[in-house]
Amino acid sequence: MQLRFTDILFIIVVIVLVVYGVIYYFRTQRNKDIRDLEERKEKMMAISIADQLYTLKNMNLSGQTKRKYESLVATWQTITNFQFTEIESALVGSEQFLEQMNLVKAQKAVNQAREILDETEIQVNELHEQLTDLLSVDTENHERNEQLLERYNTARKSIMNQSFDYGPAIETLEKNIQYLELNFTKYNEHTTNGDHLEAQDMLSTIDADMTSLEEILEKIPAMYDKIKNDYEDSLTDLREGYQRMIDSRYNFENINIPEEIDEIQEQLNNAKKEIKNADLSDAKTLMDKADREINSLYDLLESEIAAKEYVNKNVNQLRDQIKQVVENNRYAGIEVDRIAQSYILHNSELDQVNELTDQIRVEQNKFRDITKEINEHHAIFTKIEASVKKLKKRFDDIDDKQRKLVENLSGLTIREKEIKSNLDLYELDLRNIKRKVEKHHLPGLSEDYFTKFYQVTDEIESLSKQLNRVRIDMTEIELTASQLEEHLDQLESLTEEIIDSAMLTEYMIQHSNRFRYDYPDMDQAIKEAQYLFHREHRYQDALAVIEKALRRIDQEGPTQVRRMYHQEKQTRIY
Repeated sequence: MQLRFTDILFIIVVIVLVVYGVIYYFRTQRNKDIRDLEERKEKMMAISIADQLYTLKNMNLSGQTKRKYESLVATWQTITNFQFTEIESALVGSEQFLEQMNLVKAQKAVNQAREILDETEIQVNELHEQLTDLLSVDTENHERNEQLLERYNTARKSIMNQSFDYGPAIETLEKNIQYLELNFTKYNEHTTNGDHLEAQDMLSTIDADMTSLEEILEKIPAMYDKIKNDYEDSLTDLREGYQRMIDSRYNFENINIPEEIDEIQEQLNNAKKEIKNADLSDAKTLMDKADREINSLYDLLESEIAAKEYVNKNVNQLRDQIKQVVENNRYAGIEVDRIAQSYILHNSELDQVNELTDQIRVEQNKFRDITKEINEHHAIFTKIEASVKKLKKRFDDIDDKQRKLVENLSGLTIREKEIKSNLDLYELDLRNIKRKVEKHHLPGLSEDYFTKFYQVTDEIESLSKQLNRVRIDMTEIELTASQLEEHLDQLESLTEEIIDSAMLTEYMIQHSNRFRYDYPDMDQAIKEAQYLFHREHRYQDALAVIEKALRRIDQEGPTQVRRMYHQEKQTRIY
């Protein structure tokens, strides 16, 4: 399809219109940006910095304040001479580029103007704020000075009217007042000379000194009161309490309590000196140390009093306990001697009694030393209390050993009676086994069975002889009894197994007889089983032969025979 001339002309016109529209849009936007920047510039330049500088210039400033003012003037001159000029130049350049239809350079110039303007606005605002603060310093100083003067007058009145409460520290406090007065004078001089910033710093110094003085004024009376009415009263109480205890025959080891009290009093005297110099931190450290040492002395005296109460309460109980332990040990010795006439002892019981006797003698000597110290009024009761507790523990241990020793000895008789009772049961069990075998009329028994039977018989006789000795050995007897029980259980199991095998063999043969004429192998198996049963008395082997042969012909037969036998056996038992 070929384009006609009119179509091409139409396309060109459209393109031209689009390009013109785009150019018009961007030019309009740049013009708007330029106007916005000019408005921001004019607003920034309208800030009354020049008026503020003029006001400060006529305030007859000096010192630190004057130097601050001169620094701010230099900053303002830099902004007006350079940055305002750069902003104006960038804006004029952007307008020129727009008239030349150079949109790219116009945009670049606008961005440059905006960047400089952003930075300058920050600087101008900061400068305005600093100038505002500098102008308000004098007013703020005046208000702050009035507040500090009021606090100063309150503190001065307190020192003058309540000098008794501050004791020797009054001289230091009056010096602090003089220092404050001197600083107020310096503040007035700085203000009169126009150095308001220096005056502001002086007010900060006065504020810090006033706060320190107020804290001292608050704490000193309380600290003096605590020293006098708490710590020194406690020292007086300790002296009197110590003397009463000495009069009551108390003793103390490795500590001279009056000297300790004097040392604490010296610490308190040093604390008073520190308070006098208004050094409350060091004074507080000394007071805290004195407090800890006073409490320590109270603990020492109170623990000695409590220890005496404990000793008075428990020493007689301990004496009775010792008597009982001595008596128990005598009884234990008699028991060991009596039991040793009937039993062989293996645990050196007599040596145990002798050892306990020696231990008792040693602890008795310790107890005698304790009672001697108490009676002669040489006792340090905290040490005596610890010794009494140890003795009570030792005699408890000895008493426990005595009790276990006697219990073990008395247990020998009980164990002997139990073994004798069991011996009768063993003999009865053996007779029952014999009757059970005889009841089934077995053709004979194997040599192994007779060996086991006679072993049990001999062990019963041996146990009976051991029990009939003049002095019996329960350890040996219990070992024999244990072996006997084990072998008797084995004999019972073996007997049960032999009878079951014999009876099952007979049942199996009866069940198999129906097959012996039809199956030659079955006839041979029956004959072999009967031979093992009647001739060699190998009942388990006989059962194995006939059961194996029956299972080849009748697979369920052996199971049925066993079930029938055990049902009949259960019926007989019940």
